Amino acid sequence: MLALLLAVAAQAAPPAVAADPLAPARIGDLQCYGPDPVRKTCRAMGGYSFGADGEILNKAEVLLQNAPPVTMTTVAPVTVRDGAVCGPLSGVDKAQIAVRGHRLPEPEAAPIRAQLQESMATVLGKEVCTTYRRSGDWWIAEVTMDGVARPDMQDTVLWVPASAGYTVQP
Repeated sequence: MLALLLAVAAQAAPPAVAADPLAPARIGDLQCYGPDPVRKTCRAMGGYSFGADGEILNKAEVLLQNAPPVTMTTVAPVTVRDGAVCGPLSGVDKAQIAVRGHRLPEPEAAPIRAQLQESMATVLGKEVCTTYRRSGDWWIAEVTMDGVARPDMQDTVLWVPASAGYTVQP
């Protein structure tokens, strides 16, 4: 009986981890962080573009403020390494800032970017690696920063088709 229990335990699979964490992005799907499927909203959305030379760029739109909704959109390079998506925390210096979905003109966006850079100064440039662990229909994004686990940055992720109508909203 003990041998049977050991055999069953040995066959029990660990939580599924994405072999190619960007496989859905390769067909055009987007990552919806903090999803609300009923309202089709996300606290942040990420998409990826794949260059012929192997370069991967992550375009991320992040909710900065709920009322009125203010978002920041950045583009930063990433790589896939050991099943994780890794890249420097960057792009804030060139971020697009939008209020209620309308991009701010440069004179209005510049001071917001400067404030963001100042508030994020201690983490900008640090390498962030994210692995994705399956949890039912969702994924759990588990983050390390400069190799140190950051459970405070863990989030729920849902891959959604670009045509599904999801937006970044509070």
